[in-house]
Amino acid sequence: MVVLSGAICTKNGKALLSRQFVEMSRIRIEGLLAAFPKLLGSGEEKQHTFIETETVRYVYQPIENLFLLLITNKASNIVEDLETLRLLSKIVPEVAGGVSEERVIDKCFELVFAFDEVLTTGGYRESVSLQQIKTNMEMDSHEEKLALMIKQSKMDSAKDQAARQAKAIRERQRELARDRLGGARGGAGGAYQGIGGGDGGGDYMGRDGVGGFGGVPGGGFGASTGVSSSSYMPGTVDSNSASILETAPTKIASKGMKLGAPSKASTMLDSLVQEDNLSHIATTTAIAPTSTRGGAGGEAAVPAPVIQHQPIQLVVEEKIIAHLTRDGAVDAFEVKGSLTLTATTEAAARSKVVLGEGAGGGIVPVGLNFQTHPKVNKQEYDSSKVLVLKDTNKGFPVGRPVGVLRWSYSSTDESMVPLTLNCWPEEEGQGKMNISIEYQMNGQNRELHDVNISIPLGTAEPPQVAAVDGTFRHDPREQRLVWHMDLVDSSNASGALEFVVAGRDAGAFFPIIVSFASQMLYADVAVSAVTGLENAAPVPYSLSKSLTPDSYIVG
Repeated sequence: MVVLSGAICTKNGKALLSRQFVEMSRIRIEGLLAAFPKLLGSGEEKQHTFIETETVRYVYQPIENLFLLLITNKASNIVEDLETLRLLSKIVPEVAGGVSEERVIDKCFELVFAFDEVLTTGGYRESVSLQQIKTNMEMDSHEEKLALMIKQSKMDSAKDQAARQAKAIRERQRELARDRLGGARGGAGGAYQGIGGGDGGGDYMGRDGVGGFGGVPGGGFGASTGVSSSSYMPGTVDSNSASILETAPTKIASKGMKLGAPSKASTMLDSLVQEDNLSHIATTTAIAPTSTRGGAGGEAAVPAPVIQHQPIQLVVEEKIIAHLTRDGAVDAFEVKGSLTLTATTEAAARSKVVLGEGAGGGIVPVGLNFQTHPKVNKQEYDSSKVLVLKDTNKGFPVGRPVGVLRWSYSSTDESMVPLTLNCWPEEEGQGKMNISIEYQMNGQNRELHDVNISIPLGTAEPPQVAAVDGTFRHDPREQRLVWHMDLVDSSNASGALEFVVAGRDAGAFFPIIVSFASQMLYADVAVSAVTGLENAAPVPYSLSKSLTPDSYIVG
């Protein structure tokens, strides 16, 4: 059997669709289709019929106001041609959603694809059923769904990270605003201390190392400089200066002052706020003790906040990539970690980090591969676990995080995966599915915070939850059920969720996405000390740890 062309045309011979399976010129196929209505004659009302010419055979079937037409050679098997025509007559209304002229024109490309599923190049028929053709037309790919889920997971992770960075930037801006406002308050307090005529202004100027008339008891000019905003450095103010800032009065009641008139300090503060585009920060006022040397006692004093910054900030972070099968087996499991150092001062930049034994009690896998930064002295790290630059004359970059150590680990051992899932979708009848999901945490000493297990439902209808350990939330827009636990530890190392939802396809409930956060790492990197290079003096530092999944997918 050789089919030259398959076409759909009107009773007047207007071709709506034509698919050629052999090499034919456009002029020839248009001539064959134009000759077909003239050859119909009285055979128009037959259910299945054919017309033969000297060169080709027309096998056709009327479908409402249209004709489904096969053009074959005369040597073709008429029985197979009729079977092919019958299959195509079922495909056309299924794909086009009807057999009207508008429907066929609107779905012409889909019909061409369907014709290609039935007939191969050369005009030979494929042994396929209508259901197989529908499956091939849908082109549903589990791998594509998985790739899209991974992509979406990475996009969500990037959005979360951007939100955290934006929050950190806003925190730094607020700290900077407090610092500037604190410096302005300190300057105003110093100025009014000098005007008060007491010894306080002179004493403060004497400690500050600035000459003037303030050192003389009762002098009113030397202390007028006070503490300027440029000389105020948060985190470096000594105890004497801090005490003066805390007790410095913001306004002085003097003879002849008009009630309601703005003070010089408030005017200066308002100008600074307006100049730097800042907003006023509400502070708690405290009643200062009665002054024995100042002219006014019992007035309210506003303590300036002093923000403490650690010179060295260390961040230990691990990311997990885990792909598990529907049966709970591990397809891929990988852990990537890094130790990042940020120096906030020039002095702290010239330092070294001494690592110690891990203090955590979690599972420590065998086979962790550690790598140091190329600029870090690897011999020092291998021999004494010390992270220091090769060139000791240079320090770490200031104000910029630098990765000094990284590590990786991969395995297919199920016991190394933090959380395993077992999902059982079962058909309950009447278009309902019963789903039972159980989680199991591996490692008795592990703690997972903010655990979210996102299950696709394949429908926007809310599920009927029969039992749940924890809480759940239904997202009709994303067609998902989110199973949430605030904390998973040894007290609730396993849990279950059971619900009923409309559906018939067990594959609609995969892939499942898992997210959580933990401070218990696989490589429990501990820091013993951070010391300077020149005098080996200890350098204050902060250390934070986090373990989060980059991609954790089941199914």
